Amino acid sequence: MAKSREPNADDAWLDHVRAECARAVGEWLEGSVRLDRPIRSLTFLELQCIAEAATSRWIVLASQRIAERPDAPESRKLSTLLLG
Repeated sequence: MAKSREPNADDAWLDHVRAECARAVGEWLEGSVRLDRPIRSLTFLELQCIAEAATSRWIVLASQRIAERPDAPESRKLSTLLLG
């Protein structure tokens, strides 16, 4: 049986980010479209807006992470991603 590893701070942060991005998508859906519609009925523009909601939340969270831990190795990686 495989030994499970202890979650580290980076894993916890990634779980938090994933949940926050999902929440942003849910909030956009609740505010913009009828939730009883099937996903296949969403337009390309609506799908782009969903992606933008998640991406925007990720940018905010990544920026906060960099500000909180500027010298951490992951901060350099996030900075590179944000700056392109």
